[in-house]
Formats: sequence, C-alpha cells, structure tokens
Amino acid sequence: MTRKVAIGLIVGALALALALWGVPLGALAEALAQMDKRWLAPIGLLFLGQQAIRALRQLLIVRAVQPDSRYWGNLAVLCMAFLCINIFPARLGEVVRPYLLLRKEKVPLGAGFGVVFVERLVDLTAVLLILQAVLLGVEIPSRVLDMGGYTVDVVAMARALGTGFVLPLLVGVVAVVVAGERSVTLARRALAWLTGALPQGRMRGAVGRAGEVVVGLAEGFVDGLAVVRDPARLAAILGLTALTWGGTGFMYVMLSEALGLRDFIGWAEGMGVLVITMLGTTAPSPPGFAGVYEAASRGALALFGVTGPALAPRAVAFALVMHWWLFIVQAATAAWFFTAEGMSIGQLFSLARRGLSEEETSEVPS
Repeated sequence: MTRKVAIGLIVGALALALALWGVPLGALAEALAQMDKRWLAPIGLLFLGQQAIRALRQLLIVRAVQPDSRYWGNLAVLCMAFLCINIFPARLGEVVRPYLLLRKEKVPLGAGFGVVFVERLVDLTAVLLILQAVLLGVEIPSRVLDMGGYTVDVVAMARALGTGFVLPLLVGVVAVVVAGERSVTLARRALAWLTGALPQGRMRGAVGRAGEVVVGLAEGFVDGLAVVRDPARLAAILGLTALTWGGTGFMYVMLSEALGLRDFIGWAEGMGVLVITMLGTTAPSPPGFAGVYEAASRGALALFGVTGPALAPRAVAFALVMHWWLFIVQAATAAWFFTAEGMSIGQLFSLARRGLSEEETSEVPS
C-alpha cells in the first residue's frame, strides 16, 4: 500500500502543478474574490438532494437481497462510505460500504460487494452514454495539434475513439449482466475439477477454501446483479440514475453563473466537464483526489473554450470551488452520521487496511 500512496502523492503534486500552470496566484485569488458566493448555497442543497436520491437508488438495489432494509440506514451508509472513498489513500475506501451495509442493514458481505458492483456498473453505463452524447451532440471548439509535420484534430479523434469504444463497452456491460449466473456455475465446476485433480493434503484444502471464498463473493455479485433483471426495479434504478447525473449538470451551470462563465458552460457543456473530470480521477490519486481533480477539470473546461490568460484563473477557481465546496458539504453530512452512529473514521480505516471478512467484521459491535 505504501507504494500506491507514494505514487498517488506524486501524481497529485504533478497534477496540481499542471492545474495551476500559467495562472498567477494573485489572479486566482481575484477570481475567487469576484465569484458570486450566493450560488454556493443552492449548489450545496442540490448536492444534498443528489445524496438523498443516491440513497434511494441504493435502497432499491439492497432490498433485492435484504427486503427489510431501511432508507435512513442506507443514507447513513452512503454518506459515511463516500467520505471514506474520498479521504482514504490507495482507494481503500471502496471496501467500507459493504462493511457498513453488513453492520447497519444486515446485508451479507458478498451481497454488499454485489450492491456496490451493480451501482458502479450502472454509473459506468451512465458515464459512457453521457460521454457519447457530448462527443456527438455538443459543439466543442476544434483543437488542432501539429505533430512532426502532421496535424491532428484532437476533438475529431476523441469523437472517433468514443464511437469506436463506447458502444463495445456498453455491449460488454450487458454481457456481464446476462451471463452472471452462468459464470458462477462455471466457476463452481472449475473449482470442483481443480480440487479433484490435486492430491490429498494441505494444498487441496487451501485451494478449496480460497476457491469457496471467491465463488461466495461471485454469488454475492450475482445476487446484486439480479436486481437489474426485474423490469420495474431496473426502470426505477435507471430513472434515479438519470436524475442524479442530470442534476449534477445544473450544479455546473450555477457555478459557471457565479464565475461569469455562462457564455461557455451551459447544462450540456457542464455534463461534458463532469464526465471528463470523473474519468480523469480514475488515475492514481492522493486522498481527496487533490490535484488530479483540478487538472482534469481545468482540462475539460479548456475543451469548451475556457482557456487563455483572461479565463484560466476562473477555470482554476471553478475546479477548486466545485471540488472542495462539495467535499465540505459531503464531509459535514458524514460527520453527522458518524456522530449519530458512534463510529469513527479511524475504525473504518483500520478495517479497510486489514481487508474485510465475515470474521473480522464480527469483531466490531453493532
């Protein structure tokens, strides 16, 4: 983990330097000072509304495997887990939500990972669809690079790559959903064949135990995937997903209004900045995605014309405010739930570092 943390810190520092490149700190401070701060409250309220909708979507997924699950418990799980995802190094926060679902909503650990997997699958599909729509439907200024005597239109190339890769990826997502139960059956057969082929002894026992853990988690994933095969539940999940992602575009409109960038960033352009920034933060990052978020956001804004000496300070201000204002709002909601639940971030960090198992999670009292 130490190596991953070090890489994340280095990438974050380089990305922050890139985000601030060519922007005098005085000009950045002036852009922040001139921002219409009255827009911060509605942006924060819209974000809180999105959290509420995400919790409802999570509840729909969870109830497929735990019918007695409650909305309030799912909201608490979501708020606490998302803060951990933001602040834990090396992506350790990703394992917190299954543990919290086990502790608060009695969702088996494997099924909890399945719930998270389904949510990520749905969000990935949404990101790919939004990206494809932006590439094909939003006017993006041409960006031509001269490389060794050849001119390359970066925007045209991105559109071609999007068309060539997004559709196959979407087909792959559907294939995973359809073949879920068959994959578990094949895994069980393969495990039985492998353990049968091994001689009696410790090796066979170790392989058998490890294989059962893997197959058990796979069954949990399938339990989670089962929700997307119920048409009514699927329609509700997709509707809530569209509402969540679509609402984010309006946060970008509000902030562009606050910073005087409405001539460049409307709702559609905001959705483009959103997905490009989200894809950028998949790179190795320090806690909080510090630096990486800002670099990805500034790059995305530049694609839509927010670039040049006069606009670059406002682009960096946009990235900083969107990132850290929402972080503050999210941290405040998580802190409330941590206090109400009598839990600590340190406790969850310790569990995440060790890795989760049914035995380990039973050590922590409900």
